[in-house]
Amino acid sequence: MLQEPGASAYDLHFNCFGFPVRVAWGFWVVAAILGWGWSGMLDDAAVRLNSDSPGAPVLLLVWIAALWLSILIHELGHAFAMRFYGIRSRIVLYHFGGLAISDSFGAWDGARRGRIGPGEQIVISLAGPVAQLALALVVWLIGLQVGVRMELSGWIDSIIGSEMAEREFPKSMMLYALFDAILYPSTAWAILNLAPILPLDGGQVMRSGLMLSRAHDPMRVAHIVSIGAGVLLGIYFMQNGEMFGLMFFLFAASNWQAMQYGSRGY
Repeated sequence: MLQEPGASAYDLHFNCFGFPVRVAWGFWVVAAILGWGWSGMLDDAAVRLNSDSPGAPVLLLVWIAALWLSILIHELGHAFAMRFYGIRSRIVLYHFGGLAISDSFGAWDGARRGRIGPGEQIVISLAGPVAQLALALVVWLIGLQVGVRMELSGWIDSIIGSEMAEREFPKSMMLYALFDAILYPSTAWAILNLAPILPLDGGQVMRSGLMLSRAHDPMRVAHIVSIGAGVLLGIYFMQNGEMFGLMFFLFAASNWQAMQYGSRGY
């Protein structure tokens, strides 16, 4: 599922810390779709609370820019870890999020398996979510210092078992949006990526851990766990009205197919 998209004349290219970065045009489209409801919700809240708001279109642009930054930080975490182990890489942001891809191989995962061991693979896999969570922590702390108090919302609160507190919106909705647009997707994306499902980062860690423990047929075990976790999470999110739960069913199906055809991974 998570394959690099073909190049397009509409892609954005730049370099970041020595890593070539390509942003496929589909990234912007999906980012806008994901932020549509968020921007409208904040704009409506500004009207109800008599707060200053630049309007839903501007808030949507804030969301898109923040999502771009958050996912770029995630992939930079992977890329810096790969550089540490002597692997050159490039970054692609696309409709499914992002990829850190080795220059020498057709797929990032193939590069990792070809050059380093399971222990190093775990470090590389965790580097992305850790970088993203670090970004969220820094933004949250800065928010506290400037008087913007943000609460984890929606399904994240239900996962950690906390009660949703009433948000404290500042006078400027733009100020709140600048923080929330980074905090929420950074936390959510990192947590989702840690799920024990191939080809997500958590699935890569699980597979590498099985290899280190010398489990019998670690790839088959990883596929079985991925199928079970994918189905359970898919059901959970769909029952809570989150349509992206379909993505987890697709992950489960792809793992089932890979296991049936004896694939050695992604």
